[in-house]
Amino acid sequence: MPSRMDNAGLVELEARMRELDEWTRALEGEHDDLEELRLKVFPDGEDPLDDWNDYHRVRSEYDRRAAEEFDLGQ
Repeated sequence: MPSRMDNAGLVELEARMRELDEWTRALEGEHDDLEELRLKVFPDGEDPLDDWNDYHRVRSEYDRRAAEEFDLGQ
């Protein structure tokens, strides 16, 4: 079964990195409504085995695709 990351483009991967980064910052600091943010960032539940929920895997895929696009543009 393909993951959300397989179907995502660079723009969607970049947006997902921002969401996951916002979640990490919220966990490290004060956030008025952590549960509301959790539902926004993880609408299908927070599954650590889901690539879409792991910042480093999303970042790695974003970097790989950006490099491919750069190489194709050369």
